[in-house]
Amino acid sequence: MEDCDGLHPPGWWPQFKPPDDAESNEEVLRPFYDALEACPSDTKLHCAISFGFDSDGFERDSVELSGIDKSARGQLYWEQCKVKPFESYRPHGIGARQPMTYRPVNPSKKFSGVEWVSIINAVTKCPVLEELEIEDVRYIDSTIIQDLLSRVSALRVLGLRIWTLGFDAETYFAEVSKSIRKMKTLEKLVLIRKEMEIDVDLLEQLFPSVSQTEDQSMLNELLWIHRSYEVKDLYEVFILLLKNSRLKTIELQIFEFEEYLNKATSVIFWSYQDLINIFETLQGNKYLKKLDMKLLRTSSFENGGTKQTIGKLLDLVGHDFYVEEIHLPKGLPDEFKRVEDQVRKNAAVALKGVELISPESSRVFLCGRPYAGKTQLRTTFGKEKRAFFKRHRKHKNIPRTSGIEVTSIDAKVAKLSFWDFGGQVDYHFLHDLFIPSNPDSGGSFVILCSLVAKEGGKVVLKDGKKKKPTLKGDDAIEEELLYWLRFIISNSKMSVKFKPFITLVFTHVDFISKEHVAGIKKSVEDIVELKLKPKFGNSIQISFGQGWCFTDAKSKESVKPLLQGLANNAQKMLQHGPRVYRVCVEVEKILIQWNKDNPQTPLIKLSKFEEFCQKSLSSYRSNLIGKQVALALHDSGNVIYFENLNFVVVRPNWFCHDIMGRILSLDAMSATLYKGKPVADMNGFVKMEVLKQILDGSYDDGSIRKKEREVERILVDDLIQVMKEMYLCYEVMTEDRRYDGGLFIPATLRNRAEFGMDEDKMIKWQVEPSDSDLSLICYVGHRLQCEDEEQTFLTQGFFPRVQVAFMKRFKSNANCVVKHNIISLRLDGIEIIVEYCGKSTPTHRYDQRDGYIDVLVDGYIDVLVDGYIDVLVKSFKSKAKTLAFTKEHVLGLIKEVCYSANIGCPGVLLLESILNPKFVEKPSRMQDRKNQAVRVDSLIRDLKSEEPFNLDYYHEWPSPGGHDKAQDLLIGDDKWQECLEEFAIKVIELHQTLKAVQADLHPQPDDDQPKDVSNETDENNSKRLNPEKLDKSTIYIVKQIETLRGEMNHRFDAVDDKLDKVLMLSKKISEQVEENTKLQRKLFLDISRNIEKVMDFSIHLQQCRVPRLVYFTTAGIIPRLVTSVVPGLKAVHVHLMCEHIEGIHLVSKQKGCELRYTSERFQSALPYMIWGVRAISLLVKIGGLAIGAGVGCFVEGAEKDLIKALASSIPLNAVPSNVDEGCLSRAVLPEDLKVKQKLAAEQWLVGFLSGKSIPDLFDLHRIRYTSGSRTLAWVCGRHKREGERNKSMEIVPA
Repeated sequence: MEDCDGLHPPGWWPQFKPPDDAESNEEVLRPFYDALEACPSDTKLHCAISFGFDSDGFERDSVELSGIDKSARGQLYWEQCKVKPFESYRPHGIGARQPMTYRPVNPSKKFSGVEWVSIINAVTKCPVLEELEIEDVRYIDSTIIQDLLSRVSALRVLGLRIWTLGFDAETYFAEVSKSIRKMKTLEKLVLIRKEMEIDVDLLEQLFPSVSQTEDQSMLNELLWIHRSYEVKDLYEVFILLLKNSRLKTIELQIFEFEEYLNKATSVIFWSYQDLINIFETLQGNKYLKKLDMKLLRTSSFENGGTKQTIGKLLDLVGHDFYVEEIHLPKGLPDEFKRVEDQVRKNAAVALKGVELISPESSRVFLCGRPYAGKTQLRTTFGKEKRAFFKRHRKHKNIPRTSGIEVTSIDAKVAKLSFWDFGGQVDYHFLHDLFIPSNPDSGGSFVILCSLVAKEGGKVVLKDGKKKKPTLKGDDAIEEELLYWLRFIISNSKMSVKFKPFITLVFTHVDFISKEHVAGIKKSVEDIVELKLKPKFGNSIQISFGQGWCFTDAKSKESVKPLLQGLANNAQKMLQHGPRVYRVCVEVEKILIQWNKDNPQTPLIKLSKFEEFCQKSLSSYRSNLIGKQVALALHDSGNVIYFENLNFVVVRPNWFCHDIMGRILSLDAMSATLYKGKPVADMNGFVKMEVLKQILDGSYDDGSIRKKEREVERILVDDLIQVMKEMYLCYEVMTEDRRYDGGLFIPATLRNRAEFGMDEDKMIKWQVEPSDSDLSLICYVGHRLQCEDEEQTFLTQGFFPRVQVAFMKRFKSNANCVVKHNIISLRLDGIEIIVEYCGKSTPTHRYDQRDGYIDVLVDGYIDVLVDGYIDVLVKSFKSKAKTLAFTKEHVLGLIKEVCYSANIGCPGVLLLESILNPKFVEKPSRMQDRKNQAVRVDSLIRDLKSEEPFNLDYYHEWPSPGGHDKAQDLLIGDDKWQECLEEFAIKVIELHQTLKAVQADLHPQPDDDQPKDVSNETDENNSKRLNPEKLDKSTIYIVKQIETLRGEMNHRFDAVDDKLDKVLMLSKKISEQVEENTKLQRKLFLDISRNIEKVMDFSIHLQQCRVPRLVYFTTAGIIPRLVTSVVPGLKAVHVHLMCEHIEGIHLVSKQKGCELRYTSERFQSALPYMIWGVRAISLLVKIGGLAIGAGVGCFVEGAEKDLIKALASSIPLNAVPSNVDEGCLSRAVLPEDLKVKQKLAAEQWLVGFLSGKSIPDLFDLHRIRYTSGSRTLAWVCGRHKREGERNKSMEIVPA
């Protein structure tokens, strides 16, 4: 008996040890009874009762006791079940500190019924028993468990392990479940099962419909651990559980320890649609707060439809969704973290119970290039007629927008807040931070596009003539619209239900002569209707109305229909969109008045903001209410606030325009001097002391316009804090000698075009290795790019925020250097270069063509579009550790920024590619390596397309990239591990199939009798991997897969070992493939050279009077193999196979001939139908086609396609002789059929073929081999020609 003295309480347990020399169960149980009675009141107990097996797996009853360690030094039962669910509870792990175990000593190794009654009585009387585990492996009277559960008084955690039942399960579960539901102290239930039928019965009884559940039940947490492969059944039970239970927590885990040994590999996993159905079921469930599905197997989630699925899930969690924490399966793409984040964001505890109402205001974002008329339109919207006429003459003097300007207008049916985005490139870094990520937030967009060409705000005149402006060409207009449409989609949350609403407006129509207006409008209409709407219709709503799409932004009358249209659309969106908290609407009104009364106070403390909230919720008290309201108003654009701030910016226009507009002005910041040097240096760093003076308007050296103080009591430190939260800057400590303190502001990095095109810039490694180090260096390259490059791109502000994220992540322990579009990082033997690459677009220089213009490159970069990020890594560490570091800390960090709700690109899905190692080892210009990347999924798809599956497949790079072994490129990638496992199972299955065929072709003497397959009706039985038939090599592969499965969540210090195991698995698989190939060739030759042993032909057919290998197909474009008589079958096509000694095969493009169906004819032809199916089945199995491994070199070209098509028909229907199973057996014909119809079948075949031209109909020719046994055979025309050419055969007349 184990020494339990270490268990809590110390020094107490040994006195309750069962005697080692106990002679009766009574002696064993006496210490157990004493322990339950004497347990101190401050101690809590865990008891495990097993009906059938003890903790060591022996077939006997047992009872265990252990103390619950409240000091948390031991592992709690609930937590251990999540890690080792099928092992007995060990609070202190393996070793001497074990639970006290009491086992029967009588020969039956079971406690008697009377003894169980005594045990139950003792357990139920124990006042400190908090955890109980019941394991039921054999029949036990349900009244015993009912009695136990109904009498325990302090039980908080219950574990059930019910393995097998040989009785009325429905009654058993009904009674046990009823007892559980009546327990008033039970909080947690652990259900550990491996039989789906039992789970269905138990859960249906445990959780009937919510209306039938007893209110007194305290059960709120369920840990459901299953060992099932019937995933669809599991899904249905899970849906039932979500519908019926009042649980607050559900954790679902699926364990697959024996998948590869005992189960079919064609496991059906939950689809994206199943996941959507789960979320739909959760809508309206106000009980469930936590759902954990992270341990579900998800390798078979489909690759396509990711964006639509995420959009659908985000739609669902945004309405009537009360779950506060959800963990999706780990195998899902990283993008699904957006769903988890949104669920957490929705869990605004402080605002629960607050009234929801329809919002009253809507934001309208004005987008477009500089001088498109955005500011003029906004000004015209807001002015009265008199003011309009007064200022009409001065419209040319309207200043350009700096940053973002915000204006509010009451349009009667809705309040509109216009956000005017400055068109200059300098401000693009800021735009996407203020676009609402939620399309359902009531916001909309207006894209303004000028129809005339402008330079420096002036219209470009045709040939210098007045009143003849140069018009933009169709390509220029389309390119301009494409940029903004993609920009909006990239910054809008994925959604199926709510799509961004975009109005297209074309300005400066007043500059166009009347005779050209109609033609221009027709051209624009064609661009919108024929190109843009079909291309983007699934992602956005484009509004293009003739009544307002062409406008003169200066004319009140011209813009009036547009304003009315925007207001009507806003009204609809506000009415049908999600509701908002009433307190937010009321606080918004308070802020409007506050800003009017306090124009010099655009920023207030959070405590002051909370006062506004309390005015609206006088009866509601919460310390978090201010933060939650501020976050909600931040999402709607009324304030600027982040969780870590202790203040709120209540005038977004002031921050976006006055503050950020000044900072992001590259020209001004580059020209601003401090002590003779630019304030913003070449590396984007700004002196803190000067920045503070610029922000408060006190600095002036004559290079920039001094701004008068417009606000009071504004702390510059607060403004910098806002910038830091928005990842617009990173504060460098004064101790950092490299920068001498200050702020790193990536947006102020000088435009690279001033120094030439960056496409021609060569990046290089900072540390050049010595010759002795070359063999120790590992080079790794990855690329992250948008999955949908037609509709999305990485915006101009994205990479600067990535740069800030890297500075924050590696601020103290790495050499991190940031330049324009470059991050250089050195850390602990690893050097990394991260480069933002893309295609540059030019600013306007115009080539006049028939009054239109085309945009040409003149060396000045406007914006970088179609961007992607290349990550180049050079490391002195192992490849495994290099890959693990790169994926977690580099690629992972970039994805983290992209998928962030606050600073990311909500509409973008990132796709990972592998860079050509040669272009990583020797870095080059971005355009040189642009096509030197391959998508991971594409590489795996190409590798899988090889037949047979080839681990030595080489990927050919575009010239001059050379080639690399695909496995070397993919090694270390989780997708590759899954692919390798999938292939390993196919290799093992093929090996077993080949062994079965070998046994069939060379049977033992006692195997002549027909095989009884009557009990093997399960379609999966033929696919199971039988452990007893595995040889050493295949057993090793299976064990290696199991080990790797357990290491999916590997530690960084264990990745080398994992990679070694993957490499060893790959090596063993290759060896197995080689062995399979040899066996395939041998079996193929055995069949071809000894066809008489495979088919039970008569002596006449063995003399080859006619071809012997017959098969029948249906008529039609797509022929199907006939395996039996089917209803309505009137005729079949007869085909014959080539009997070449080196390989029998189907003859492609064979005409065949028709056989009209009669009962007598079919009975005569039945042996040939069965033998034909058998021959094709053997070819399929030997070639590995049945398991998707391809038929390799044994069947090629059109013949391979033919056999694959016919193989899909096996079996077309069941036949009386079990032909579907008979394909594997020699003796497939009943004895009486063999005796009575062999001769009739032979006579039928000879008679059927007599008088027919076999060469014309079947392309078969009777030949004799000129060497060896000089046997006869019927071969196809190709083999005949080859034989005649090499004189290996001669023609023999039929």
